[in-house]
Parts: sequence; structure tokens; C-alpha cells
Amino acid sequence: MKIKNLKKVIKDPRHALRLLKIKLLYKFRQFEFVGTIGNRSASDNGEYVACVNEAISSYKAFSTFKQDPRYQAILEHTSYAQGHSYLEIIKSQTPSFILKIDKFKENDLIGGAKLQNFEEIGAISASTIRYMKVASDIIMIFGNSIGDRIGEIGVGYGGQLLILDKVFKFKQYDLVDLPPVLILASKYIESHTLSSAYQTISLNQHQGNIIYDLVVSNYAFSELPSELQTRYIEKILSKAKRGYLTMNSGKHNSAFIKNKLSLYELRKLLPPFEIIEERPLTHPGNYIIIWGH
Repeated sequence: MKIKNLKKVIKDPRHALRLLKIKLLYKFRQFEFVGTIGNRSASDNGEYVACVNEAISSYKAFSTFKQDPRYQAILEHTSYAQGHSYLEIIKSQTPSFILKIDKFKENDLIGGAKLQNFEEIGAISASTIRYMKVASDIIMIFGNSIGDRIGEIGVGYGGQLLILDKVFKFKQYDLVDLPPVLILASKYIESHTLSSAYQTISLNQHQGNIIYDLVVSNYAFSELPSELQTRYIEKILSKAKRGYLTMNSGKHNSAFIKNKLSLYELRKLLPPFEIIEERPLTHPGNYIIIWGH
């Protein structure tokens, strides 16, 4: 033990207990993966899937999974400042959203979301505001009618579906992700009541024969290794009439560079698309791909 830590232990025995707890948690923490090495998304980091499996099997863990640091490393980490920026965009683009804010707040009832007070709308999680902003963008880009069959790549706990279901009329929503994540999403969604229907399906289970009216992905597609990105394009994205993909890979200054399809390669594989600015810009290399508008 370092001298400075030894001095702290002598002065404060509780500090020794905290140090011991941290070391024990690190030593005995669980790592669970879905993909093999080289075939994993950024979220398949060992800790995220372990956290998801705990939330699936334990009611106590499920009731607070949004507060788990392992989960927040992947999701539920939208800051207050970002939430405020998203809210200003929503108020400018779709002010009607503010009138039904209580409906959107239903996304914060399950999972122990971190609530913060925002002017005009009160206590809500910044992550829910971000889902609202995506819905607002979709209205501005594609209009109020987005078709009957929607797909989402990388679904978290199903929050984006819950928000879109309150805004649009569609018949079917397909959630595509890792099997454990889909189980958690189903558990979460079944805690609410939808107007639409949904199904969960992994990439391997997907036959690639569905023509989606819109496919959405909030960073998840861009964080996949290039081989998986290509397979998602072949099975799902290349056939989609509309697309809205928030990207953090593909450019030289993107957050994720290694083993990702470049923007040049994406241009060759995806339907003809336009690039629009991510607002607010959460990383210099981020952008949004859209088509079918």
C-alpha cells in the first residue's frame, strides 16, 4: 500500500474499508461477452452484458439498472447541458412535444433514471429528452408519416421505441441487438403499454427479407466492427426506404476509427444518403446519415 494511502487509513479507518471494497469489486467483477474477439461491438465490453443479465434476472437490479456505472458507460450518460441543448431544439422544431411532456416522462418510471429539473418541463432524465430530440428530427426530416414497419439497430432498453410510439402511428417495430439486450428491452417494454406492436430479433435470426419504411440507429451501428456493419447493411439497411443513423465512426476524426467502415465505403454500400450535422455536436467527428427524405 502506498504511503499516502497508509496515512489515510490510519486517520480514517473507513477509508480502508472503501479501498478494500473497490479492490474486491474489481477482482470479482463479472465479464460476460456475446461476440468472439474481433466480432464485438463497443458495447460488448464484458461489463455491459453482465449488467444487462443482472437486470434481467433480478428485480432489484432491474429497478435501478439505469444507475449502474457499467450501464452508464454505454447508455444513460447524457449530461444536463446536452439535455438542455436537446430541449431547445425540440422547442424550436416541435413545440407540441412540450404540451405532452408527461407522456414522454413515462420512460423514466422504470429503471431508476436520474431525474433533473429543466425549465418549463420539470423533472425528467436527459436521456429521455435525447430520445425526444430524435423523434423531433424524424418529424422535421420525414414528416408525420414514417410508414408501418420500423427497425432499430442497437436498442438499449427500448426507450427510443417508447418515445416514437407516442409520436407516430406505425404497426410494427423491430428491435435488433444482442440477445441479452433484447431480453432486457422486452422486459422493459412490457412494463408499459404500446399503441404499436414490436418484436425482438438478433442479426443472425434476421432473414434479411424485410423492407423497412424507416431504420433508426443511435450510434450503435457505427460502433460495430466493419464486418458486422457490412452484414447489417446487406440484411437491413440496404433495403430500408428511409434511414436515420447517428454516427461516431467513418471520419478521420471520429471517436471510433479502428475496424470501422469509412464514409467512402458507406457511400458505396448504403442507399444514396445525405449527411447532416449532429446537434448539439457531442464529438467533433459525429454526424447523422439520412436518406429517403
